[in-house]
Amino acid sequence: MSVEYNVIHKGKRMIFQRDELNRVVCNIRTPNGTNEEVGTAIFIEKENNAFLLTASHVVANINAQTYIVLSDANGVPTKVNLNVLLGGAAFVNHPTADLAKAKINVSATNQAHLQNRCFPFSQIAVSPITLSKDLELTSIGFPLGLGATGNTFSPLTFRTFVSAPSITLPRFDNNALCEFIILELPSIGGYSGGPLFDLGYVIHGGMTTTKEHTSLHGIVHGTISDPTGGKLAAITPCSYLNNWL
Repeated sequence: MSVEYNVIHKGKRMIFQRDELNRVVCNIRTPNGTNEEVGTAIFIEKENNAFLLTASHVVANINAQTYIVLSDANGVPTKVNLNVLLGGAAFVNHPTADLAKAKINVSATNQAHLQNRCFPFSQIAVSPITLSKDLELTSIGFPLGLGATGNTFSPLTFRTFVSAPSITLPRFDNNALCEFIILELPSIGGYSGGPLFDLGYVIHGGMTTTKEHTSLHGIVHGTISDPTGGKLAAITPCSYLNNWL
C-alpha cells in the first residue's frame, strides 16, 4: 500500500523547526500496575518503508496493553494501540547498541496514522563524524510522560551542547560496551528513545543562521550521574544505524 510517509516532499533535504518535528515523535506507554513505563520513539521513512525507532530498553517490557500517543492533524493527542500501529510487526533489537526498530506493516487500519509522519532517512547522520562542542543540539521527547496528555500534543524540547563527541561506556541496561555522545546537560526519564537533532538553524538575538538541512545525530540512552549530583546525558549515535536500519 502506497503511503506518503515523509514530513517533507521526497527528494528534498530541508530544515525543520521544532514545532514541525512534533509530528515525527510519539510517546510509548506501557501500563505497569498503577503506573506506566514511558519513553519516546521516532518515525523514520526509508525507501518507501516506515519504521518506528526507539531505545531497546524502552520496549523491553511492552505487552498487549502498550499504546502510543501521537498528534493528529489538529495537534490533539491521539492514543493508538502499539500492535495496531505496527500492523502486527515486532521490534528487533540492535546487536550492540541500545536501539530497537520495527518495520511497520502498512494497512487500511494504520495508514491514516502514518501520513506525513516520518523523518527521512536521508537526513540521518549514519556516517561516523565528530560533533563540534560548539554545536547546539535539540532533543525532543516526553520526560516523565509530559507533553502527551491533555488537550494539546506538545513534546518537550531540550537544547544542549556536546561535552564529548565519542566516549566508550557500558550501557546502563545491560553493561555492554558502546560508543556514546555525551551531552553537557542530563536527560530525564521518558526522554529515552527520543531523537537528538542538529536543527540546521540557530537564532542569535534577531538573526537566524541556517545550514543545509536538519540532521538526526542520535537516540537518547540515559543519564550518567554520581553521588555529588553531577549529571550528563548519554546518546547512542546514529552511526549504529548504518547498514542496520
